[in-house]
Amino acid sequence: MANDAYSKLMDLYSEYSIMGQVDMVIGWDQNTYMPPGAAEMRGVQSSIIGAMRHRAITSRKVKDLLKEASREKELTEVQRSSLRWLRREHERKSAVPEKLVMEMARLEPVSIQAWIKARRENDFRQFLPILEKVFELRSKMAEHLGFAKTPYDALLEDFEPGMASGRADTILKGLRARLVPMVKRIVEEGGPVDDGPIRKGYSEKKQYEFGKQVLLDMGFDFNRGRMDTSAHPFTSGTYDDVRLTTRFDRKDLRPALFAFIHEGGHALYEQGLAKEFYGTPLGEAVSYGVHESQSRLWENQVGRSLPFWKHYAPFLRRTYPNMKSVRLEHLYRAFNMVRPSLIRVEADELTYNLHIMVRFEIEKGAMEGKVDLKDLPEVWDDCYERYLGITPPSVSQGCLQDIHWSMGLIGYFPTYSLGNLYAAQLMEAARRDLRDLDGSIEKGRFGTLLSWLRGNVHSKGRLYMAEDLMKRVTGKPLGEEAFISYMRTKFSDVYGLAL
Repeated sequence: MANDAYSKLMDLYSEYSIMGQVDMVIGWDQNTYMPPGAAEMRGVQSSIIGAMRHRAITSRKVKDLLKEASREKELTEVQRSSLRWLRREHERKSAVPEKLVMEMARLEPVSIQAWIKARRENDFRQFLPILEKVFELRSKMAEHLGFAKTPYDALLEDFEPGMASGRADTILKGLRARLVPMVKRIVEEGGPVDDGPIRKGYSEKKQYEFGKQVLLDMGFDFNRGRMDTSAHPFTSGTYDDVRLTTRFDRKDLRPALFAFIHEGGHALYEQGLAKEFYGTPLGEAVSYGVHESQSRLWENQVGRSLPFWKHYAPFLRRTYPNMKSVRLEHLYRAFNMVRPSLIRVEADELTYNLHIMVRFEIEKGAMEGKVDLKDLPEVWDDCYERYLGITPPSVSQGCLQDIHWSMGLIGYFPTYSLGNLYAAQLMEAARRDLRDLDGSIEKGRFGTLLSWLRGNVHSKGRLYMAEDLMKRVTGKPLGEEAFISYMRTKFSDVYGLAL
């Protein structure tokens, strides 16, 4: 019976999913508390788990059960979606040799430690050999997966299913054409913004307490998650075990606070996945772009909004004596200052996508043989000069600032910009559906927004493809208009310009 085949498939997938969760936990440890000397041993552990997962999902048994279950005509929407995702996973994983999967898993912990050391010592050359190895292995994976036009498509598909790099390129170029003139006008005519009050001396303890309170207010369940520090902020885990990290700057409130809120957005998505989908193909985020929409929505459209700071400004004034005389409008402008800057994770909303374009252009070029990795520092600096008008003074603040390439996450970066577009459309729809959303945020009551996101996005898991989900929730296909409108409205107000 087909339904019996479906049940057996779900049992097999549950084991596959649980092995993935174990891998997430050791990955979290690898980036937080693992001693550097354990990198090679952790690589072996990860490679064995990777091989076990690969065998589980690519087995002949899974293939036969998929055929049998797919013959059933009376499948529910949940069953059809589950089979679609499981078939996709089976076919993509079957295309890649187990030996290559193990090699990539074994390399990752070593590569991350090499990146940390090279970044700390501001030395790209010591990282270059292992970076070349990462790109070599990912290129081999792309060849096995197959692609129509560019190997980059095969890798982007891992993070944003259904999104070809040509379309991503069109979206990013469209954004660049509209954002660059806005940035230029603000820089030339907007006048200075004083961010001095948020660039004083702040203890990590007080920053931690503030960040934890914001996460609690957002709705993060600490009984099902935890918060730590790492070299690069990230979120790991799912459902009842979600872990997020931040990093602190004692001279600036922004990096840690907005990392808390950003990663909190990711964490709320994971904690909001439907319990009935747990351990099934639908019990995961539909795409990294949608995942990023949650972090970007909370970080920017909520965390940098005037209503948000109407609520939290008194807290800042009580916590930090130097803030007592700072007016709300001054604080709001400081947190929304537009300035071409070096570090992506600390960039303002308006210039952020330009940082993504640099990375997208470079990694796609490297996959296509148009960028030689040994020239990466120079290529990086040239892109920053062209897109942002600035040049990094060091590789630590330049091409070594992100952890992603050391982890083999080639094809991930476009999802950040897609997340911005998804977030703008979702927030536009939330304002349409929710009465006085700004009033709730001003009171520190985020439950209304969280419930809306849980019902419309989180609980759906992978029931729908990303763009289908957006159409259902917002009534519109993916586009840039909501984001551009949001940017113009907000920064026209912040800078007193008609953008």
